[in-house]
Amino acid sequence: MTEKSLDEMFFETKLGKYDVVRNAIELIKVKKDEEGYAHLPQTLLLNKVLREVLENNMTYEQIEKLRQEKKAKKAKQQEDANATAAAEPASK
Repeated sequence: MTEKSLDEMFFETKLGKYDVVRNAIELIKVKKDEEGYAHLPQTLLLNKVLREVLENNMTYEQIEKLRQEKKAKKAKQQEDANATAAAEPASK
């Protein structure tokens, strides 16, 4: 199956054009540090994120949920690291 062009995807989406742009910018903020996104040049990063927004008709609320999940995961990792560091001196 041939991959649709961004133009076709943009034309077929139910999202408004300003919503697509806003959602793409917000998704970049969430995903820019993740594997598969971190080392992409800006043009490829934008292309990848736009495709993700358009293919999934991602709403701002869905992106905000991803942001909250990422924050919770980061906080849990920090908490685990702190607990490990606190336990190490006690075990020596």
